Amino acid sequence: MNLDSGSDLVWAEPGKYVWDVPTGWLQGRGAWGGLVVAAEVKAAQQSQAGVDPTRRVRNISAHLFGALPEGPAVVEVECLREGSAMSTWQVRVLGGDGQLASQAVVITGTDRPVEPGRRWGVAQAPSLPPWSEVGTVPVEPPFGPPFGAHFAFRPVEGIPGTASAPRCLGWIGPAAGEEWSAWSAATMLGIVDAWWPGTYVTLGSLAEVRPMATVSFGAHLLIDPTTVDPTEPLALQSWVADAEAGFTTETRRLWTSDGRLAVENHQSIVVIK
Repeated sequence: MNLDSGSDLVWAEPGKYVWDVPTGWLQGRGAWGGLVVAAEVKAAQQSQAGVDPTRRVRNISAHLFGALPEGPAVVEVECLREGSAMSTWQVRVLGGDGQLASQAVVITGTDRPVEPGRRWGVAQAPSLPPWSEVGTVPVEPPFGPPFGAHFAFRPVEGIPGTASAPRCLGWIGPAAGEEWSAWSAATMLGIVDAWWPGTYVTLGSLAEVRPMATVSFGAHLLIDPTTVDPTEPLALQSWVADAEAGFTTETRRLWTSDGRLAVENHQSIVVIK
């Protein structure tokens, strides 16, 4: 089961989906945050498709309040505002225990006319070897969370426990046998959360690693995911700006192999204990 199928939702009634949170996708006591984000994106996307399918997912702002147990869950969706070319959706995820696990706002919108070839931004793709020349490292028990087994991690810089600067660089994609037929908004916005926190790199050894969790997650989708070859991973670039009293602020970017910025993500990640 891959990220795409693991976040599949079943329509129950208007504004409500049921979701069977799959086993094997845990991080700590609950489901990995990227899986929750992917499900929230899908909920908004599926609801939007019934109104105006030309409005693509552009942005998600999510808060993850607590652990989402595996098993039955409910995903509630409400359109907060529908403008002439943009919609705002609120998504709530409740576990089988009835507890609110996450809440998100998802923005969808139609393409806007722009000048062909005009460059709007200044961000430059990082320089790193082709993904096919970078070996994979295992990120699964006993050295990583269960969900890590579903992805192929190809680090170039930023191995945990090397006492280096808190930044990472590498390639990330589905593990062998976990591929999807196409990149989607859900897979791109979910997979940006898969890499380990940059603060782990600053530690002197893996024995110093402490559990951490994302508590706020904001991400911008800057390309049409269907324009990316699904057989190729994405380049991940991340860095920790600073930390205070166990709360860190981390920026992550995903790039296509041809140098396009696909996702920009900002997270607040907290030390659990």
